[in-house]
Parts: sequence; C-alpha cells; structure tokens
Amino acid sequence: MLPGLPSRPAHLPPDVVDRLRRWVRTSLDLDLDTAVLVTQLTCRDAGCAPVETVLAVLRPGETVQRTISSPAELVSVADVQRAFGLAA
Repeated sequence: MLPGLPSRPAHLPPDVVDRLRRWVRTSLDLDLDTAVLVTQLTCRDAGCAPVETVLAVLRPGETVQRTISSPAELVSVADVQRAFGLAA
C-alpha cells in the first residue's frame, strides 16, 4: 500500500454492519431495495481519524456517501443521523 492512501482495517462483524444499515434505513426512511454499504477505512494522513466509518446509500442515478470519524463499533444512531444532516 502507498503511504497516505486509505486501507481497510480488520473485517467488520456482521452484527455491526447490520445495525448500521438498519439505522441508515430507518433514519432515511429507505426501503429494502435501496443498497446501503458500510465499510471502514484506515487513514494515515495527518489530521484524519485513524479509523473512519463510511456509509453509502446507492439508488439508481444517485449515490450518497458519508464518513464518520470513528470505528464502526463505536458509531451511534445519533452519529448516523448527524452524518446525514438529520440530528439537531
């Protein structure tokens, strides 16, 4: 891997992925046909979190992606809502 490029940390537990997908679907009122992707990236750049969680919603003709500066296991429903501009 080249310095400064993100990489994937250890495999995410399925229950964490399922929980984050459920929170994204519920928060955005998505149906089950809308793809929701959850992944983690390791960042080695100065100033970025060591592990970031990336949430992506894929619809025909539209992709919405948000990054949360925290490992997936520590992301809360409030974090998800804030990332998508839904929390106060």
